[in-house]
Amino acid sequence: MFDIRNIPGLGRLEIVETYAYYDQPVLFSCKNSEGHLYLVVAADETDKYEIWLYAGVSAERLNLIRCGTIDLHDAFANSENGRLLQVRFSYANPTSPQIEHLESNQIPEDMLPIPDECLDLKRTWQSTTLR
Repeated sequence: MFDIRNIPGLGRLEIVETYAYYDQPVLFSCKNSEGHLYLVVAADETDKYEIWLYAGVSAERLNLIRCGTIDLHDAFANSENGRLLQVRFSYANPTSPQIEHLESNQIPEDMLPIPDECLDLKRTWQSTTLR
């Protein structure tokens, strides 16, 4: 199993909420020690590697995603700053992920969540939650 919470350049990540779980979190929000928030999804898997997408989000945008105003597809395809990290974990070398900074529009459609698929948690962030 890969350490999806320890990404070079992002630092050690703490999971804030898990939205989907299959043997491990596969869709979740997290934050690093500096308080930067990320929305993360398991995007692809082959017999050689797994690919994960990490999109930086503000608390306001994460709240819009959480309440279903922004669907999961657009959360990644139209990320807040137009960029995201694609992290590839090789089964042959799981401790050294390959990290690529991509423009949101460079992600193949089949690696993104299905359009119109939304979270609907009916709860808003409080500023103290993120500190």
